[in-house]
Amino acid sequence: MINSTLPKLRNDYPAEFPSGLKQFKTIIHQQESDQENNKIKTIINEKLYLKLVEDQTCLNWLNDIQPCESSLSVEEILKKYREAFHRIGSRSFDLHGEEFQNFCLRVTNRMSRENVRKLSYSKSHADKRLLRGRVYAIGSRVDVAWDGTMNLSEEQVEEKRSQLIDHLSSLTLYDWFCPELKPEAPLLIDELLDSNLLKTRSLRMGTQEVVELVSKELNDSSKKVAWVNFANAHNVCGTYCVDYGGSQEEEVATNCDGAALLGTVGKLIDTGMKSFVRGRWVSYKKGLHLPPGGNYFTKTKFVTGSEPVDCYMIAAAFADFRPFVPFFTPYSERNYFYSWYGYGNITNEKELEQRLILDIEGVLKTCADQNIHTLVTGASGCGAFLHDPFREAKLWRKCLKKYENSCLKQVIFAVFDLEESPNWAAFSEAFNQ
Repeated sequence: MINSTLPKLRNDYPAEFPSGLKQFKTIIHQQESDQENNKIKTIINEKLYLKLVEDQTCLNWLNDIQPCESSLSVEEILKKYREAFHRIGSRSFDLHGEEFQNFCLRVTNRMSRENVRKLSYSKSHADKRLLRGRVYAIGSRVDVAWDGTMNLSEEQVEEKRSQLIDHLSSLTLYDWFCPELKPEAPLLIDELLDSNLLKTRSLRMGTQEVVELVSKELNDSSKKVAWVNFANAHNVCGTYCVDYGGSQEEEVATNCDGAALLGTVGKLIDTGMKSFVRGRWVSYKKGLHLPPGGNYFTKTKFVTGSEPVDCYMIAAAFADFRPFVPFFTPYSERNYFYSWYGYGNITNEKELEQRLILDIEGVLKTCADQNIHTLVTGASGCGAFLHDPFREAKLWRKCLKKYENSCLKQVIFAVFDLEESPNWAAFSEAFNQ
């Protein structure tokens, strides 16, 4: 039963969420009693990352094209690959398959960094699959360097193994408002004064580009930079396998090893109505879903920019206010706060704000706990989840007041929208005055 101090929360599926722990360290910490040298040798070999048996049709195509790859230009290879992707079918090109990953690495290693980055913006799912095959290989394999180089020396392999373990070790699931604990009341503040102790600004740039910019500006590895991945509470990275769709933040998560890390607490789903329509997707394992106000925190590295950039990801599932649709949006909370089963007016503004604050403050609590210096986030929930950007920006301002004397010194809102868009207007008005 949800504690009465919390706003209305959808809890139709309580078995899917964490229970009883304010912090839940996942997977890697089960090995903490092992000897340190044994950890380095065994953890990566325990198949924590998602793996599948590769499709024979895809293997046949890869075997046919590999002998002539060196004689073809990158453009010619891409053309043949795109044709095969659509002819054979996306499911055959499994981004967890080692041979397909090797193909992705060989092709993208011949491309300029700028052109590799462009694959993320492509409207072609074939292009996105190619990029993710590269990134997932880099983010989960000890025999691939962070720049995509293969055929590493034994010393380089062990160094990469230690780095992957470092990232896995940081993966933490926070359940700040767990109903089985005595929760702190959500932050509710009326009118607030501006603070000069915590710098805020909005930039019309993508999240990754802002993180790269800030990392150069700070030039100090001790000042931790975190960014918010607008996650789904039940599905890992939304379009994890890129058969359908893809929002800004979901694309950002697959330009670093963040998606691969979240995949370690997920399972592949390729049956049922949703899979028939949208293709293979990844759900969190039982008990590892994102709770309201909770989030995953992990150390990550962007690998598709001009150079690798170390940073931290906070994967948070902001309230879903889309209309309820079985199979596709079954976890919508819209009818809790809007009349006429979610299609009318707001029924209680105070309760709605309490619900929104829960997720915002959950992110800020994690920043405080992890000693984050700079937070980069977008217009949280103001895309597919249908949050009102002016209300969202107002609540961020209120919540940030509480953290003006914390470790958090800078919050940047990366709102990569048109200048006339409501999202940019709301966050620019709130944080660029």
